[in-house]
Amino acid sequence: MEETSLLAYQEVLKDLGERQREVYEAIKKLGEADNLTISKYLNLPINSTTPRTKELRDLKLVGVSRVGVSNITHRKVIFWKLVGVKV
Repeated sequence: MEETSLLAYQEVLKDLGERQREVYEAIKKLGEADNLTISKYLNLPINSTTPRTKELRDLKLVGVSRVGVSNITHRKVIFWKLVGVKV
């Protein structure tokens, strides 16, 4: 990755809101996670984490890891992972 791209990426991370950063860090710590797992990990309602996951996806910081079955609900869910450079 070019140095200018890395700097731009770091700038995006710096500008994240508090909840966005919490969700980003949770996914980083968990490796991959579905929205319900993220919300339970952060002890937050799912309706405060799901929109943050979408925002991180729009910023191209998070992407689909896989589609699988939730360990909690036993339903089909999307598992998220960090994409790009890990800073």
